[in-house]
Amino acid sequence: MRVGFVVGEFPLLSETFVANQMAGLLARGFDIEVVCDRTKGDDRIDRQSEPMATLLARTQHWWRWAAGLSKFVRRLPPRLRYKASTALDAVFARRLNRCDVIVAHFGQNGERAAALKKWKVLKPPVITIFHGADVAIPARQAVLSTQYAGLIKHGTLNLPVNDYFRTMLLEAGLSQSSTTVHHMGIDSLEIGYRWESWEGTQLVVTTVCRLVEKKGVEFALRALASLKASHPEIDWRYDIIGDGPLRMDLERLALELGLTGRVTFLGSLPHAEVKQRLRKAHLFLLPSITASDGDMEGIPVALMEAMAAGLIAVSTYHSGIPELIEDHETGLLAPERDVSLLAGKLAWAAEHPAECERIALAARRKVEEDFNADALNERFAQIVIQLAAQGFAPEPARHVGVAGGLADPSSAG
Repeated sequence: MRVGFVVGEFPLLSETFVANQMAGLLARGFDIEVVCDRTKGDDRIDRQSEPMATLLARTQHWWRWAAGLSKFVRRLPPRLRYKASTALDAVFARRLNRCDVIVAHFGQNGERAAALKKWKVLKPPVITIFHGADVAIPARQAVLSTQYAGLIKHGTLNLPVNDYFRTMLLEAGLSQSSTTVHHMGIDSLEIGYRWESWEGTQLVVTTVCRLVEKKGVEFALRALASLKASHPEIDWRYDIIGDGPLRMDLERLALELGLTGRVTFLGSLPHAEVKQRLRKAHLFLLPSITASDGDMEGIPVALMEAMAAGLIAVSTYHSGIPELIEDHETGLLAPERDVSLLAGKLAWAAEHPAECERIALAARRKVEEDFNADALNERFAQIVIQLAAQGFAPEPARHVGVAGGLADPSSAG
């Protein structure tokens, strides 16, 4: 069975869940084709090891030999750009018609495939997976129903990664029968569980994320400053791993809050060093918020990984996070932007290490039971098989070579 994946940019280190899902199907005997707008040269991605080597050998720019036209198309006025893009998509859709099912990651790519379904150019059923900004931002702008008008009419199956987004999509007009939640997950077997009490020692708090507004690092800093003032007896330090456009502003805020010596901005680190630092940490702090443009989390993989490793996850009632964390059962939650209550959660954790061990064990079980990547990939494989069994007959396949489009490393759309 052949599955065609439609993505914006591939591969991206920040979207490992896409490659992991492809790898899950490869392991179950599926053939994979990948079409994208851009490929990215990221030195942190091992392109020689499997399954990435196989995936890259089956990846190609959507417009193939006409890929160079993309920079000109992007400069066109919106209406003309849409018409030109759709026309070029239609010209090169034949490769996708050799697939049994199309899987589009992110709503905009699903809508792109739906446009071809509308014009009866694309034949296979289309599964669209919604992750975050692709739902939250158009919902904030009150354009969700118009932005995904094609998917409402021509999409076969819509899979938001949490129930919060499913509700948004249903309100926009997607049908109940075509829209169901499918979580992203992690391989918890690759993450060793380790519990270590901080009683009588320094509490190590860690965040691993891109430093953008929705991650809420500003509120992490403000909550820790409040903790410092209200509980001077608690010994703690805060390590921030990651980089991004807000780093300088956050470093300045830490200085203004008097946190010099307590907070360290470590920047981006190799994966092995991140794992090593997480093994030495006790609390994983990610107080996510809805950004000013409406951007939101799905369910952060970083939280799943921290919980699997035995850290206490401290986060917020935001988007799908409560589907992963139940307050005082599998982690600690505070309302978005509530510095006082967030500081209170940190103080409680610092003062109750014995009770936190129970929470850590429950968190590990939660990830193993509900966010197990292998089980989720098996469920996804069955979904694909069921759709293909509805009777679509793909065109005969031909071998396709290695990816093109290397000249455009800009971020996915």
